Amino acid sequence: MCKEFPADFQRVIDFHGHVCPGLVTGYRLAKAARSALDIKDLDDADLVTIAETDRCTVDAFQVILNCTVGKGKLIIRNRGKQAFTVGDRVTNKAVRVVTQARAFNYTPEEDALTRKVMSGHASEEEYQIFKAARTKRIHELLTFPESDILSVYTVTMKFPAKEMIYNSPTCAFCGEQVMEPWVRMREGKISCLTCAYAQSPEDKE
Repeated sequence: MCKEFPADFQRVIDFHGHVCPGLVTGYRLAKAARSALDIKDLDDADLVTIAETDRCTVDAFQVILNCTVGKGKLIIRNRGKQAFTVGDRVTNKAVRVVTQARAFNYTPEEDALTRKVMSGHASEEEYQIFKAARTKRIHELLTFPESDILSVYTVTMKFPAKEMIYNSPTCAFCGEQVMEPWVRMREGKISCLTCAYAQSPEDKE
């Protein structure tokens, strides 16, 4: 089955750990953003993605656009939307990519079956029906024309500040290091946020 997928999407699957409609959606959105920004080589760009969701779609942007959380290139501002703003600091251009509702409308029966499967209460027969429908959906999302499933808008982006490097003093209470912007003072001593507001040892759990 893996051989059926484009090589770049297979890398997304390997990173995410499984294939699902949400991951395909993220793949299509990330590819659309890259195309709209005319990015031929990621090494020539300095991309930043602001995601309005924290679900499966996000991982496609980490692979396709090389916008990872650890590099400060992926910022999650969760609004419960499958919407992403992608900007290139090199060209100062940005686009917003978002799914179109009509491509993701499910019937009440499909919704009910999905909820039943996710809750662990589906029979084996129901699970197989769900699995077949999901496989079909994955391939549809991979092959639908872009205009049928998403929209791309040119936008003005206020780029987030680049990641700073801070000193990391040691918390006087727990002995763990904490970066300076998150340091607080407690009893005249350097404290991490957890210890600063803890009333008792149990509060730090």
